[in-house]
Amino acid sequence: MRKTAFISILSLALTWACKEKREVGTEEIKVESPAVTPEIPDPDLTDQIPGDQYLKNTVSEETASLIRERLRALHADDLKSGFVDSLSRKFIFFEKDLNGDGSNEIFLGLTGPYFCGSGGCSQLILDSKGEVVTTFTVSNYPVYIANEKSNGWNDLFIYSGGAYRVVKFDGKSYPSNPSTLPKLGNDPDESLPRAMDFLKDNYPWFVF
Repeated sequence: MRKTAFISILSLALTWACKEKREVGTEEIKVESPAVTPEIPDPDLTDQIPGDQYLKNTVSEETASLIRERLRALHADDLKSGFVDSLSRKFIFFEKDLNGDGSNEIFLGLTGPYFCGSGGCSQLILDSKGEVVTTFTVSNYPVYIANEKSNGWNDLFIYSGGAYRVVKFDGKSYPSNPSTLPKLGNDPDESLPRAMDFLKDNYPWFVF
């Protein structure tokens, strides 16, 4: 009787052990594949800069499309007549909230003989919907964004007329001709944010 009971217990133990072994042996082993970083689209294929190496706030295709629409509307007649050459149809931009409302304004830089002359180039500031806040004339790049504010908007330092000028928001817009404004008296602090410094920073050029 004892022998029979012992054999029964041993049989149960072996059956459990075999079952456990089968379960372990058939357990699915998951091998995690290495994460693949999606390739960032390159907005400017005319240069050698990879898409992920451009300066932040300069690459949004949504913003570029908004700018294209605005520029085509502003210069529709001259575009139709062919007065705007291919170089002058290139632009850069930099997004920055200037009035603290949570939406970025858009610094718009232009180039080519249609927009630039010996005194500088035309530049624009657009609001987040693409409406023109200010059009600057005879202005050079870059534009420094000061910490000080006037009427709720950041002051700007723009090189125009042989010197950096202090450009203050008047409640409706910035003055359009910086060369007539007071001189800064010294070079801007290099730690300040700067817009459209395409000689030092990586900017993609877009076409309208």
